[in-house]
Amino acid sequence: MWRFRLFGYPVTVEWTFWVLSLLLGMSFMRMPGRAGAILTLMWVSVVFVSIIWHELGHALARKRFRAPYSEIKLYSFGGLCSGPGRFTRWESFFISAAGPIASLLLGAIAFGLGFAPGLSTFYGKFLISMLLMTNIYWAILNILPIYPLDGGQMFAAIMANKSQRIVYQVGMFTAVAVAIFSLMRGNLFGTLLFGSLAYSNFQRSKGLIPRFM
Repeated sequence: MWRFRLFGYPVTVEWTFWVLSLLLGMSFMRMPGRAGAILTLMWVSVVFVSIIWHELGHALARKRFRAPYSEIKLYSFGGLCSGPGRFTRWESFFISAAGPIASLLLGAIAFGLGFAPGLSTFYGKFLISMLLMTNIYWAILNILPIYPLDGGQMFAAIMANKSQRIVYQVGMFTAVAVAIFSLMRGNLFGTLLFGSLAYSNFQRSKGLIPRFM
């Protein structure tokens, strides 16, 4: 476990985060020679920086709405920014949205850098493609209304005055649809991830898991 502070925020990186990053970059690890090692290192570094950047977006939004403090954790599921604080429904919505907004901003910067002559090399192109995947593609998946993804948190904030069960039912059906799509594309990781999210939303809808936990 690695602990450090970034811009005053305590950050904890669990070993499971590195394992997941390597598993997601398995195709690079299988490449022979020096290129495979370099691309694997680049991939893990991009995932680390992208998720830290995403969680900083949440942390800064929490600070904007008077949260006493925030802490960031990177683990097997990705990242988590947490801490005490009481927020209105629209403050909660913005805090949840701040992470994907930060990711999309970094993705837009990466897209712009893609036109820089110095990044037209083999490794430069891979770097840009990795940044786009982790900050655009992942951000789009993250804003789907599936609890506890950011999109599910945003939907929960919108539905704060209505039945909480609707949040989980929408999350369950959306996750099932994405899991089926992932299966059709041969994406085993996506199938397992969204299948587990569908099951957890089903459990929450039946009251088998404490709500909004």
